[in-house]
Order: sequence, then C-alpha cells, then structure tokens
Amino acid sequence: MPSAADRDARPRPLVLLHGLGQSPIAWQDFVSAYGAGRPMSAPWMRGLKPKDPVGFDLGAAAAGVADELELQGVKQADFVGVSVGASVALRLAVERPELVGRLVLGGALVRPSKGALRMQKIAMRLVPEGKLVDAGVSRPRMLAVLDALKGFDGTESLRTVTAPVLLVAGSKDKAGVVAAQQLSQQLPNARLQVLDGAGPLLNTESARELADLTHAFLDTPDA
Repeated sequence: MPSAADRDARPRPLVLLHGLGQSPIAWQDFVSAYGAGRPMSAPWMRGLKPKDPVGFDLGAAAAGVADELELQGVKQADFVGVSVGASVALRLAVERPELVGRLVLGGALVRPSKGALRMQKIAMRLVPEGKLVDAGVSRPRMLAVLDALKGFDGTESLRTVTAPVLLVAGSKDKAGVVAAQQLSQQLPNARLQVLDGAGPLLNTESARELADLTHAFLDTPDA
C-alpha cells in the first residue's frame, strides 16, 4: 500500500476541456504529445454533449465537471482549456477553488465584445455541416454558447482566483493575444506565453507546442 506521502507526491490528474466547435477527441494529438505519467480525462461539458438539449450555461457546465471529478474521487486536478473550455475552467477556479490546482488556458472567452461574438457567429455559420458532424458537434449548439456569453462578465470574480495560471495565445490570433493580455491583468497569479506562428486552435494546430508548455508549467515546483 502506498503511503500518504507517496499519494501526495503523485501528479494531479489533468482535465482537458475542449473549445467551441470541438469535441473531446480534439485532444488526441495533445495527449500523444504530452505522453504518459499523469492520468488525463477529456470530458464532454454539460450543454455541449450531442444528446443534451440545445442551450448553454457556464455555471452549469462548470458544475458538471466538478460533479464528474467528485464521482471519480478526485480532490484536485490541473486543467487545460481552450475557448469555452478555458472559460469553464476559470469558472471552476472561482466557484470551486479547492478542485483547481493549476490552469493552462488558451483563448478564454471572458467578456467578449459584441463585435467579437458577431464575428464568431458568422464564422460558425460558414463551417460546412459535414465538418461539424465529423467533430460530433452541431451549429445550433455552438450558437447557443455564443448567446450565453453575451451577458457574461467575470472580470471582478477573476481577481479572487489564486491558482497559478498560464495563458497561451497564438501570434496569428491577434484578438486572442489582446484578450489574453487583458486577462493577465485580472488574474493575480498569471503569466502569458505567445506561441510564434500559431493560430487560435492551439490544441489541434499546435498540439506539440501546447503540450510542451503545459509540461513545463505543471512540472515547476510550487513556490
């Protein structure tokens, strides 16, 4: 039987929260690049599952992730999230801080501008239906997420987040870089890393680079 000290020394589980227009399978290349040594899971978030009613609530999605961790007996985990997955991870850090160790976030949708939401809606409508089906997502469900984010403003609550945060943005994603810079000013314990030549879909287009950054960040000893 492992001792309590051995159990405490084990790395925390890593929870991967996918982005808008993605399904959990989007993490496949990241998982391969990250390698073994840490238990990982990539759950569907409540309101994004194919059989869920169309509609999305950020708090409900965060609560669903927390419920799943508790059912698994996980007391604390690290999180990597992109897009809406990053927003859900941040919501967890605000509402259930005891469950959150460290956060790696790409493109968190916190107080997105009306213009940014409008452009994302236009982009979602242009995605071929076949591509959405292959990814296991639906257009109405994605548009419902953008509608839910219209009234979301978590900037004040973000100041209460004590977990270490690594914000990652691709240099080609100009809006994402600006948003990450603004977010870094709201979070007490955050730093920003810009990936040269990368776009917004970090977990698929830049899986190896994101995995390397995540490894380095999570393996740094606690202060």
